[in-house]
Amino acid sequence: MTAKKEAFARIFASSVIWLILIIALGGFLRLHEFSDWLHFELDQSRDARVVDDAVEGGPGELTLLGMKAGGTSLRLGPGFYYLEYVSALLFGGTPEGMALIIPILSIASIGLFYLLARRFFGTRLALGLTLLFSVSAYLVMYGRFAWNPNPIPFFSLLGFYALLRSVAPGALHPGRWFVLSAFAIGFATHLHFLAFLALPAVAFLFLLVRRPRFSGKAWGAAIAAFLVFYVPVVLNEIETGGANSKAFLKAVTEKSSKEDHSLSAKLVKNTIEHELGYLVVTSGYEGGDFFRFKKTEDGITTECNARCRNGWIYGAGSMVVFALGLLSLGFLWWKTREREKSDVLLLSGIWFSVTFLLFLPLAYGFAPRFFLVVAPIPFLLLGFLAEAMMRLLPWKKAAITATVAGIAGLTFSNLWYLSARFDQLALAPSEAISTPADRILKERTRVTLEQQRLIIGFLKEYSDRTGYPVYMHSEPEHRRALKYLLERAGVQNDLLTTGNIYQEGIYVLILRSGSDLYDGMEKYLERYDVVARHPFGTLTMIEFRPKPEFVRAKRQSFEPEPAKVIDNLTALPRYTWREWWERKNDTTNDEEEE
Repeated sequence: MTAKKEAFARIFASSVIWLILIIALGGFLRLHEFSDWLHFELDQSRDARVVDDAVEGGPGELTLLGMKAGGTSLRLGPGFYYLEYVSALLFGGTPEGMALIIPILSIASIGLFYLLARRFFGTRLALGLTLLFSVSAYLVMYGRFAWNPNPIPFFSLLGFYALLRSVAPGALHPGRWFVLSAFAIGFATHLHFLAFLALPAVAFLFLLVRRPRFSGKAWGAAIAAFLVFYVPVVLNEIETGGANSKAFLKAVTEKSSKEDHSLSAKLVKNTIEHELGYLVVTSGYEGGDFFRFKKTEDGITTECNARCRNGWIYGAGSMVVFALGLLSLGFLWWKTREREKSDVLLLSGIWFSVTFLLFLPLAYGFAPRFFLVVAPIPFLLLGFLAEAMMRLLPWKKAAITATVAGIAGLTFSNLWYLSARFDQLALAPSEAISTPADRILKERTRVTLEQQRLIIGFLKEYSDRTGYPVYMHSEPEHRRALKYLLERAGVQNDLLTTGNIYQEGIYVLILRSGSDLYDGMEKYLERYDVVARHPFGTLTMIEFRPKPEFVRAKRQSFEPEPAKVIDNLTALPRYTWREWWERKNDTTNDEEEE
């Protein structure tokens, strides 16, 4: 072996070892105390019920449509339910078993990001950016629980990496890579409405510019790989007369019409949200802010509240860094002649541009989860900035030092904020800790599955001892999850109300410990007496006893629920595979009889 080959082998072996260590670190952060600290609230319990039906009744109970897109009646594709179903079969039909596929995919996305970054950057810079991607507090937290947007980084990275491989000069099996890309992007469109719109548009524009020459067989297989995920959606549409398609058109036309802000105001707001969001994604720091711009009769004025005064310097710094990152992308595009590297730049530019324009109508209703659609871009922009500095600055060592210091500082920042967050999760079941405004998950307080199970264990023991059903109410994000866990524990339960009150019952109200407890229970005090308060860390359980004069009967009769009505077309019906098959057979039998 020549000296050159030996040096290459040593570098390759070293990079593999470092990559394994980086992935291991990311895996630890995503799996540490995964079950006890699991985020399990309204959306998670809703999805768990669908998966439970399939685990108990077989895959025929899986639905043909998925969950609703936020703020609309449109339903996404069912891919996320199928993903959770596979996870439940592999790891158990528990909340953590259904959710375990999410950290697995999140860990796998670290390796995919490295492969994507390595197509442009050198080994060391690619490893440094992958380290940042691995420890990102934003990506770690979204990789620790089940929610339909959470797997988007994995599928988008897989889709776009495969797309780059398919168009690379001299690529082996380009058609296969193209089919894999279509498969991954097709699945990603089931995960969020913005992913449904953005990711195919990015791929389409990239292909439009590059104009690769795939065989007709490859095109056909890629289109089939993309559309295969929409077979259940189409079947449901046929049965419902296109109800979901009509909801889609309504969602597209109404999503941007809810805000009455001008285009220029949305552009400014969108820019600020991007820079502050990129700051959170890359550093974990949530205290950044910026000036509010307001149009008055005297022109444009600025406002800066207390949070802005404390955080504007970080917001401004983030804006400068990522503006320089975008300029660096343009500079590198102008200078780069290697096709493989220019493809990475082209894809990054289109990915950023499409999502930026798509987020524009939503600028005043921004949610942190939106950045999952574009999660790799902030890290790539940092890399482009570092690469441009190394090419432009006369002091190359200074550029390298600044890059190493920046990556080290951002890594430490993410680990610092993750450590603080993990401490909060550990204390949540036992202490009424207060937490600052959350720009990652938009949580009002930390609540864990361990904590919820402590509450359920208390209520189950109480119910088993007395033989009474439980009547429970809580804040919306917790009520559904607690009810689901009560049912899984075999506890008869119903909603705590001021109407139907029975002599035999355990009546509890569960509120955030940091909220105004009196305000939360005030409406119940006319008909109930407060018996006790049971603290469960960040949640407090208030136990009531009904006043005798308001008791309607001795005990509620818990009759089986009536059969589910599936023919209400105004409610955008969602069929299961079994229901669709039965309807198809019924139709066939009717035609034969005629």
